[in-house]
Amino acid sequence: MISVAEAEKRIAAAFSPIDTEIMDVAHLAGRVLVEDAVARTDQPPAPVSAMDGFAVRLADGGAPRRLIGSAPAGHPFARTVGAGEAVRIFTGGVVPQGADAIVIQEDAASDGVMVSFDAAACAPQHIRAPGLDFKKGEVLAAKGRRLTARDCALLAAGDIAQVKVRRRPCVAIISIGDELSRPGEKRMAGGIVASSGYGLYAMIQAWGGAPCDFGILLDNEAEIATVADADADLIITLGGVSVGDHDLVRKVLGTKDFALEFWKVAMRPGKPLIFGKLGRTPLLGLPGNPISTLVCAILFVKPAIAAMLGTPFEQEILAAKLVRALPANGARQDYMRAKLTRRDGEYWAEAFAVQDSSMLTVMAQADALIVRAPGAPAAAAGDRADVILLDDH
Repeated sequence: MISVAEAEKRIAAAFSPIDTEIMDVAHLAGRVLVEDAVARTDQPPAPVSAMDGFAVRLADGGAPRRLIGSAPAGHPFARTVGAGEAVRIFTGGVVPQGADAIVIQEDAASDGVMVSFDAAACAPQHIRAPGLDFKKGEVLAAKGRRLTARDCALLAAGDIAQVKVRRRPCVAIISIGDELSRPGEKRMAGGIVASSGYGLYAMIQAWGGAPCDFGILLDNEAEIATVADADADLIITLGGVSVGDHDLVRKVLGTKDFALEFWKVAMRPGKPLIFGKLGRTPLLGLPGNPISTLVCAILFVKPAIAAMLGTPFEQEILAAKLVRALPANGARQDYMRAKLTRRDGEYWAEAFAVQDSSMLTVMAQADALIVRAPGAPAAAAGDRADVILLDDH
């Protein structure tokens, strides 16, 4: 049995950045850039008006001007504005040659032929200079960045139609157990609804992976042997990795081209965990218990996906004060589900009274995991503890 830190280290070391693909800007949210995204144009590409009004020359002062045309957005006025002239302009319209100020329409009076206003109404600040937002050649998003919806808009504004990104790592999820059925299906006597895979599926999506549900396998060697048929960057099995008579995953893998890296981690929940390579594909055998599955995913699957995407990973750990006392911990590192609040500038973590590893209601209501080191002494209310945020991102 190895430590959590050692398990994290070995799992992360087994993965490296995967191949790339070209994607349209409309489909980039959540994808990781392989190369810098560089603007192909200035934004704006020309001086434009920030307001509806009149484009004029500051040098003409407060004298009335003769209207000589208009400049709606997308329809630039083709001539130069001369002395005593003005152009009706609208937000986004290109400021005509010769004009260097905008009089907003609320400060002007026009009969359609002439326009008048006070000299103080001339305001050059209503002109957006070329490149105000960004200039051609500027890096809009650096390689290694996981793109947001806001980045998609920015890249589109930079006239970038496609970029090179990491392919989403394909993660096969295989649930194992005679007792399992899908939600909505008829259950056999003594059966339960499979739930772990659904939470894991959502987590993998949120972390940038492409989960693939390979279904539910029965507790027999022939079915479990089909795990080897999964074509994925990472295979995750759920259940069947403990020491019971029906926990057959290790036995079956032993007959395949499976190189075991380790089995069992000194943690609670999640002790009976397997990691190794099935041929050239990493395989992570997680306990089927739903809380064990989700906690192990946070600790081991999340950094594996980050490694495949080529992004740095560091578990987000905060220091929080304990709301209630905790007993001394045993020999395994414990991850206690807790509510997290903030008051007086500090985080406070309150462990749920019942920490049974089958209770999804507690996991769903939790904001954080309190990390208790092996052999940690009893902690009093107000003592500090490390917590891992449960934001699924």
